Amino acid sequence: MLKNFLILTFKSIRHRTTRSWLTILGIVIGIMLVVVILALSSGIKNTIAGALQTFGSDLIIIFPGKENNPIVGFLGGQKFREKDLLDLEKINGVKFAVPMGIGNLNVEYGGEIKSTMIHAANWKKYVEVLESSQGIKLENGRWPENDEVSEVVFGHLAAKALFKKEVSVGDEVVIKSKRFKVVGNLSEIGEQMLDNVIFVSLDMLNSLTDSRGAASAIVKIMPGVNINLAAQQIKFQLSKQEVIRDFSVLTPEKADRLIGNVLSIIELVLIVIALISLIVGAVGIMNTMYTSVLERTKQIGIMKAIGASRDAILSLFLIESGIIGLAGGILGIIFGILSAYIISLVVANFGIRGLFSFASLDFFGLFVVLFLTFIVGVVSGILPAMQASRMEPAEALRYE
Repeated sequence: MLKNFLILTFKSIRHRTTRSWLTILGIVIGIMLVVVILALSSGIKNTIAGALQTFGSDLIIIFPGKENNPIVGFLGGQKFREKDLLDLEKINGVKFAVPMGIGNLNVEYGGEIKSTMIHAANWKKYVEVLESSQGIKLENGRWPENDEVSEVVFGHLAAKALFKKEVSVGDEVVIKSKRFKVVGNLSEIGEQMLDNVIFVSLDMLNSLTDSRGAASAIVKIMPGVNINLAAQQIKFQLSKQEVIRDFSVLTPEKADRLIGNVLSIIELVLIVIALISLIVGAVGIMNTMYTSVLERTKQIGIMKAIGASRDAILSLFLIESGIIGLAGGILGIIFGILSAYIISLVVANFGIRGLFSFASLDFFGLFVVLFLTFIVGVVSGILPAMQASRMEPAEALRYE
């Protein structure tokens, strides 16, 4: 019996191929989004955890703007006065403060000009932050001697991939018409921000951009000091300055929580989109099944006339709607995994690696998703199937 039902179902689907595939597509889109979330979520969390490890457990980050919307502060071009940031060194438990700058400038090398992110800070203090707190070392060369010399350090990917020709220690680059000597290249960090930038002193960046002040700061805390208490004292001290009214003081714990909240919001939005797609797909299945009932009215009448029961007719249409949902689920999983893999390859070019791994796939979760699509298909087909099962043979045979 089941074999006959399956044969009839596949014949029906093949008879209206275009409509069936359009119906399946609605399920595919929703499931694909769910699978992408499942496939990339662990990789995203691991990547963020790695980035937070470079944050440094004894570091506090200061930047303009509110914590829930830091981008506005950076895009607004707000800057602290260096003096206000350096005054933080008077707080008990603060080892030193590093005013920092950031800019996007044209860099010329080997006849090529590329727009590149420039990071700037006081060299002596920043080197200690990189080496002792973040574990970042030079792969080649040395650190610049002081803040007045025209010397730069390239991030790992910036040196190898920014220009056609690899940038080596001893080469010269031109940043905004000023020549700089490359004195060092960083080893690979695996964090896009630091791997793809060029480092200069804050004095040099301000002279290149004809500006003053610092866009952000790193504060290094002495060993044994309560970092949360230090953060409160820093916040109180900065509240006295009048240049920037809204600013954020982030500890590693707070940064972890903030990023987790952002990820949760993104996941929630994607899940809502996926659910909407599933609902649209379910409506599509229901519409397709109603149309199928109308198209096959005479067939239903013939089946009933030769002895097919209501349960048999009901089962036939439920199996068909379930198979449509199942097909959408299978294709959604395949395309979802493929999309996650492609996304991981794309972001790997920007220095973010390990976002996707076949070994990390949650196969139980994928099975649940597949089962869900089958159930969605079956439930969507209940009303059309009931309509078909209640048809009277005589009326069905007279239907034109």
